[in-house]
Parts: sequence; structure tokens; C-alpha cells
Amino acid sequence: MAVFTTDLNNAQKNLIALTDNIVAHDDHIIVRKPGNKNVVIMSEAEFNSWQERVRSLTTAVNREVLTPHFAQVSHHQTPLRPAERAHSQAKD
Repeated sequence: MAVFTTDLNNAQKNLIALTDNIVAHDDHIIVRKPGNKNVVIMSEAEFNSWQERVRSLTTAVNREVLTPHFAQVSHHQTPLRPAERAHSQAKD
């Protein structure tokens, strides 16, 4: 996933190619508009994923449980599952 920026004129001229790339690569495109009223274009799948994360974090209990996991995923650190943990401890 990558984030790109473009101006409004370029986005209008190349909308089909831009949206095809967004869907194919889960990219986000920031479209710069006059007066710093920029917009972000993303795929519907990515938007739905963001919406699910927001819904998941609406309760204090969910935030407490999920926030450490989101941080681990963001840093490409996933916790060991119980079987992996037991195998790792057996090696030590």
C-alpha cells in the first residue's frame, strides 16, 4: 500500500487509471484542491476495513483488547499463537 498525491486536474484527466491502481494495489490518492480542501480516494474494500476498525474501537473494552494488536500488526510484529509459543519454549 502506498499513498500518492496529485492535483485535481491530473485526477480528472486520469480518473480511470488512478482508480484502477487504487483498487489493484490498495493505494490511497490524496487529491490536492484549491484552498487546501484536499480529498483522499481509496478502494471500497479499504474504506470498509477502516470503518470496521472504527466500529471495533467504539467501546472501551474493545479498545483495551484490540489496540495492542493493531500496534503489533502496524509494526509487522504478530504475537505467537499458543502452539508456536510452546514450540519456541521447547527449543530454549
